[in-house]
Amino acid sequence: MDNVNKKMMIGTLCLGFVLAGCTNTDKSLETKQQSKVSTQTSQSATQNSNDTSNSITKNQPQIKINVEDAIKAYNEAYPNTAITSLDLDPSFGVYYYEIKGVDDSKEYEVKINAETGELKKEREETLDKDEQNGVEKKNEALDLKDIRSVDDVSKIAQDSLGEGTAIEWSLERELSVTYWEVKVQTGNKEMTVKINAQTGDVLEKELDD
Repeated sequence: MDNVNKKMMIGTLCLGFVLAGCTNTDKSLETKQQSKVSTQTSQSATQNSNDTSNSITKNQPQIKINVEDAIKAYNEAYPNTAITSLDLDPSFGVYYYEIKGVDDSKEYEVKINAETGELKKEREETLDKDEQNGVEKKNEALDLKDIRSVDDVSKIAQDSLGEGTAIEWSLERELSVTYWEVKVQTGNKEMTVKINAQTGDVLEKELDD
């Protein structure tokens, strides 16, 4: 083989190695880019999830005084009475507990700031004759033993609807059942969910007018 052919063969082999090296380098760069895109996508999804969670947390009303402490405060103000209703809703942007109770002769009402715990006696009123001697107390007294917390019933109500934010709560009694009535804001609509105060069972769901 003459020198010219040898040089051509060597040149061809070198070119082949160079091209092969370029191909491997391109594949390596492509793999790294795909990995980078995948990582960025994962981070973006995580951030979106965190943003959604933070949004829900921000929308949820912040209640510092729990229902047990509110009931305790009422009982200290009016011992030996029975609580007949409890509401937790906003007034001028601040949440208050409004608790009513009775004894054998009078009906009482207090208002408790849900942020500070400050209690204000709102009303003391003598019952009508047919409501005295324990009749009102027996028929309307709430069963407050082992009741679910505001946080618990909020989650139950929201989960039952699949969306929304609980914004108002009431403890009521119908026949022998004490239940939470939770108002949930869903977009531009409001739904009311009734929940057994002891068991947490959903009793009824309805769209508010």
